[in-house]
Amino acid sequence: MTKHLVKLIIFNTIGKLASLFFRLLVNKNRIFVINYHTTYPEFNSNFLKQITFFRKYFNIVDLESIKNFEFSKKPKLILTFDDAHVSNFQISKILQKENIPAVFFIPVNFVYRDSEQNLKQEYDLAVNKFTILSDYNLDKKNNYNRLSMTHENLLELIDKNFQIGCHSLNHVRLNDNLSINELQKEVVESKIVLEKNLKTKIDYFCWVIGDKKSYSSKAYNLIKENYKLSFMTLCESFKINGDHHKIHRFNVETNFSLNQVAFILSGIYEFMYKKRRAQLDDILSK
Repeated sequence: MTKHLVKLIIFNTIGKLASLFFRLLVNKNRIFVINYHTTYPEFNSNFLKQITFFRKYFNIVDLESIKNFEFSKKPKLILTFDDAHVSNFQISKILQKENIPAVFFIPVNFVYRDSEQNLKQEYDLAVNKFTILSDYNLDKKNNYNRLSMTHENLLELIDKNFQIGCHSLNHVRLNDNLSINELQKEVVESKIVLEKNLKTKIDYFCWVIGDKKSYSSKAYNLIKENYKLSFMTLCESFKINGDHHKIHRFNVETNFSLNQVAFILSGIYEFMYKKRRAQLDDILSK
């Protein structure tokens, strides 16, 4: 039996149990933030099932709910999409039709670069230079010529009332291997470029990758000085009076089953990641 199959069995078994007790396990006075990456059309029908699930158990809100926290009968949920892959723009059409708010975090130089190349060059650029998650076979199947969203795509998202955040300049880990000048470019210059091109205020930042090698206290301080909210990915729901610069998210992808989603959001992942969050707090306090 392969590791992948074992993982699926565990997800399905525990996920079913998590679904049964979901209303009891989920803290109603919390905000859950989810992050997606690539959102290929092949999984649109499954994504719509996820949306139905979210609507059943959550109030889906935008980032204003973090800044203006109010109690409600259901926990709140925020959807975020990382990396500006062209499939994220496609999924925005579904979000708009379903009247679902969302946030798109943009690695600036992935969008604002030279015109498109052939697909293989685009894929190599995305994966090897920007470490963007992408599937070459699905990119090819969908006839993508350019793997990142365009400037015009971002303007359309804003016009449709979606929120835009910064995901660094070059999608790199913001650790102590970077000089203060390099960190300035990744955190501050990226914000300036987005604001200049989009003619809108950029108040939200999302860290890159998410393991403990992704962080540093110097980057953290720069982010606090320049953004109102910042997001990480170590699986913790946000509670009232929480730190606006340590907002953790839960990774979900559009091909995940509802059992997987229930398992991830049931509270089990929060417990599993508790030690990692403590390690992160130590890094950021140095």
